[in-house]
Amino acid sequence: MHKQEKLYDLLDTLRTGVEAAGTLALGTLGLACEGAEKAAEAVRLRYQAARVEGEMDEKLMEAGEIVYGTHAGNLTESEELLEKLREIDDLKARLAELNETLGRTPEGPACPSCGEAAQEGDQFCRACGKKLN
Repeated sequence: MHKQEKLYDLLDTLRTGVEAAGTLALGTLGLACEGAEKAAEAVRLRYQAARVEGEMDEKLMEAGEIVYGTHAGNLTESEELLEKLREIDDLKARLAELNETLGRTPEGPACPSCGEAAQEGDQFCRACGKKLN
């Protein structure tokens, strides 16, 4: 009976170790999923910011065409230009919100390739890997 008790003790120890390993694996998986969710959210926000920047560029070009048309003698309604400028203001505000959420600061250094905020002393972008100026 003594050998059988040792075997049961060994099996209990093994079971406890396997349960601990399983718990650790689940915890690690949970952390990995949390990190992946944060990364996906950051990508989603960067995508939104890029879309807003593109839309803002479009509106700026439209406003520029209106201004140039006026210069060239094609009179346009000032209300049309004001509406474009209001749209640009709204887009700038939305972009500022997105950049703040992403931790981008307008006065701080940024990657010339992807626009990601760079930290002081960085030689390469932490997001895309491009060399910083």
